Amino acid sequence: MISSTNSGGRRPILLACLAVFGLMAGQQMVNPILPPLARELGFSELMLGIVYAVGGAGVVLTSPFWGRRSMSWGHRPVLLISLVGGTVGLLGFAFVAQIGLTGALAVPLLFTLVLLSRGVVFGLAWAATPVTAQSYVADVTSSASERVRGMSMIGAAQGLALAVGPALGGVLVAGGLLVPLYVAPVILAVIAVLIWIGLPKPQAHRVRPETVGVSPLDRRMWPFLTTGFGLYLALAIVLMTVGFLLQDRLQLTAQETGRLTGLVMLAAAGMIILVQVVAVPRLGWTPVRLLRVGTVVMTAGMIVVTAASDVLLLGVGTAVLGAGMGFGVPGFMSGPTLLANPQEQGAVAGLVGSSTALAFMLGPLVGTGLYEIAPSAPYLLGTALLLGLAVFAFAHPGLRRTAAGESSLAAAGER
Repeated sequence: MISSTNSGGRRPILLACLAVFGLMAGQQMVNPILPPLARELGFSELMLGIVYAVGGAGVVLTSPFWGRRSMSWGHRPVLLISLVGGTVGLLGFAFVAQIGLTGALAVPLLFTLVLLSRGVVFGLAWAATPVTAQSYVADVTSSASERVRGMSMIGAAQGLALAVGPALGGVLVAGGLLVPLYVAPVILAVIAVLIWIGLPKPQAHRVRPETVGVSPLDRRMWPFLTTGFGLYLALAIVLMTVGFLLQDRLQLTAQETGRLTGLVMLAAAGMIILVQVVAVPRLGWTPVRLLRVGTVVMTAGMIVVTAASDVLLLGVGTAVLGAGMGFGVPGFMSGPTLLANPQEQGAVAGLVGSSTALAFMLGPLVGTGLYEIAPSAPYLLGTALLLGLAVFAFAHPGLRRTAAGESSLAAAGER
């Protein structure tokens, strides 16, 4: 194992986090322009929803595969495959969109090409990076504290991408609707070169452990997977509906809604980054304690969002939600890896990636569907969900046993 506390271990982890940031930022740069672009291309809202769903389904279905391949092929090759595939997918999407705007292609053919490039190719490639980065951190860290710090760095990279991606896409769109579509693959290509140059190649003499599968119903794993899925689902519900909520409650114009929605999302992403970069490494909490604190803090944030009547309270609520995610995500990502043996690390990373992707696939559907019924319905569901998760995190026997074991190990380490 390579300790992440020394320079030899820290730099590769940072490069893995850079890959996570690049793929997610590329996705977030493109996502804000997809609704207006879809209408320019003649797509219905449902057709755009299918593109999102296909991409998310690809991540859910292939994350376990990529997790196992990262252990058998090596982390560096899989990260390069992911980045190159993401570059090809986004670049192909840009070309298809540019041709589509000329009216040269019939809508059914255009939709099929967009589905293949943005949905299938990019979705399958994107799925490989988060699970490989998580597997890499598990592979190069030995102690629980090192692993939590490494996983918090991955979470911070995701939070930073959530903040930077939409902001950069909004700036670039001033040069034209398609500019972000071409800049995103360039960023991925540059990161691929940095990974190729900077990430150490696998040692020739190193024998990689045989990889084995892990069931999501494994009694060690499912409590963590369930809690992490719930946290991400609650966040996705808010992120996908907060723009509607702002416009309807405050009677805003479309331009005002876009600007304030960006600020509210930035508050959440900023707190995710702050907690994971500053608080988590210094507190040294165990994964179960991080999960418990995360569920409680997120519940408080969702209550504020539900009751908010102005943009200030809504911003405070989403910031508290972000803080809760900042605590919960490192616990969700590191806890299962500490319970798995070396042969299972790739499969565990795949399960974590699948549960996250499934949450972001279902969140938009659940959130928007409930919002059409009643504007407060998504947030009432989110509050009930998070409250239930908080009770589950404190009461579940498996998590209680894990917490007790972690406390004993921490006490032994102090002695």
